[in-house]
Amino acid sequence: MNIYKNHFLLFTLALFVLVSCGDKSKKNAKNIKTLPVYKVTLRDTIVSNKFVADVHAKNNVEIHVRIPGLLDKVYVSEGQKVKKGQILFKISDVELQIQLLKAEAIYKSAKADLRIATVELEQAQTLFNKKVIADKELELSKAKHEAASAKVAHAVAERKAINQQISFTTIRAPFDGTVDRIPFKEGSLIENGSLLTTVSQLDDVYAYFSIPENTYFQMMEDKTLNTQGDIKLVLPNGMVYGQKGELRTADGEIDRQTGSIQYKAKFHNPQGFIKHGTSGKLIISEPKTNAILIPQKAVFSIQDKQYVFRVNKDGVVKMTNVTIETTLDDVYILNDGLKSDDLIVQEGTQSLRDGDKINMKQM
Repeated sequence: MNIYKNHFLLFTLALFVLVSCGDKSKKNAKNIKTLPVYKVTLRDTIVSNKFVADVHAKNNVEIHVRIPGLLDKVYVSEGQKVKKGQILFKISDVELQIQLLKAEAIYKSAKADLRIATVELEQAQTLFNKKVIADKELELSKAKHEAASAKVAHAVAERKAINQQISFTTIRAPFDGTVDRIPFKEGSLIENGSLLTTVSQLDDVYAYFSIPENTYFQMMEDKTLNTQGDIKLVLPNGMVYGQKGELRTADGEIDRQTGSIQYKAKFHNPQGFIKHGTSGKLIISEPKTNAILIPQKAVFSIQDKQYVFRVNKDGVVKMTNVTIETTLDDVYILNDGLKSDDLIVQEGTQSLRDGDKINMKQM
């Protein structure tokens, strides 16, 4: 009787264990999440870097008055294209011409005095040689001749200075360019140093931009900073300028205050469409072959390091450190951490732990 009772208890206990294990297996299977996975492949892509740019004309020179006076004539209008050496403005030189006449008279008088002094010196030298006069009289003649020569030199310098001032009254274009705003009208009294206009040479323009130090070294390593890259200028209205840019170095060192280095891109501007002072956005693009691209949402950060969950063939995830090279619109380009054909969890990494098992949903 006891034997049957013991067998019955053992049978009941075994049945209970089997039922419990079955329920637990069903519960574990139910808890396994189904998550989308991404298969890593090598792809060719375009890497683009964007920078804020300030556009400068090839030459942009302010035209200032170098001598005060009345603005006698304005020969150009605002926005007009001019040639190098073309007359832009004329300052009245009437008073200077009078001063020049006086200087010419002083010069002629000094020349005459010098001729007289020269003759007297020659005579004194002859008489001294014949021992008719003492050496003091000869020295006096020499001193008079030197004084007369100095007066001539002073008169020449005075005349040259006035001629130079007269030349300042005719203002010419320093190069081929376009005239900017003209604030003064004919007849205005102009003070020394006043700004008459600005002339810009717009056949070529330069877009200046700053590259952060870390980006600069990354671009140098990737050989993105070369003259063969695709360089585009996006204007303030969103329009992409039609001419391709050429990269040029602007600074030879990194600015310690800003932590950046300045570059410039040259753009041909044959129609003068882009003006000096225009702002814009510079896009430098370079093709990259066999790049490893992964979705940004597959990456998570822990203490300034980036990780993904790599999935093995059994669906078990492993937290894997990755090194990001650069960022595109919605993907990362990796330097290290993954290889082609690796599977990673594409979404839903927040609730995963290292070693969890998932059901894979291929995307």
